[in-house]
Amino acid sequence: MEIEYPSLSDRVYEYLCNQIIEGNITYGERLNIKKTSEQLNVSVTPVRDALKKLEMENVVHIKPRSNCIVTVPTKKSILDAFAMRELLELHAVELIYQTIARKELSPMGAIVSDMETITKGERTRDQISQYIHLDQLFHTELCTLAGNEYLQKFYREVNLHLTMTFIYRIGTPPDIGETFEDHKRIVEKLTENSSESLELLEAHLERSKSHIVNGELFHSLE
Repeated sequence: MEIEYPSLSDRVYEYLCNQIIEGNITYGERLNIKKTSEQLNVSVTPVRDALKKLEMENVVHIKPRSNCIVTVPTKKSILDAFAMRELLELHAVELIYQTIARKELSPMGAIVSDMETITKGERTRDQISQYIHLDQLFHTELCTLAGNEYLQKFYREVNLHLTMTFIYRIGTPPDIGETFEDHKRIVEKLTENSSESLELLEAHLERSKSHIVNGELFHSLE
């Protein structure tokens, strides 16, 4: 049996997806195919192929002269993506809360510990950016624990269309002290194999949605 390895265009695609999800490439940003190929030290062909795939997924819009724009989400696409995020995360917790072992929660515990360090600091711009990254890791790990590759795949696609960085930027500024407490309590209740973890997550996601829909930038979108 011959093993198939990812093609160069697939690797470029994965790189660009990760850059968008992590907020290093932002919605509305203009990408130049030639400059991107030079940055990655590859020819323009795999970059163009990767961007065509992203265009098919409505993540970018390719324009003439080797440029493309990262698609800015609309109000509807944001609410649709958030509804899917809520569905996937709640399903993940429903699958795991009764049987998850304490040691399996160690990565989430470490994330929460790092969050706590930031909440006790000066909360500079860099620290807030780090907190947003930790928030993304927390929710991604929650879905990873379900051990369902399709759930993880769909969750990653949702994050591609609605990144954690964008959620924080368009909504009313969330209280990171409050979100930290939410994350901490969710992990505590998962450790106890309690169904309260499900209720806490649902309330946490509802607050996140409320922050989004009450933001001025959200209302400025199409």
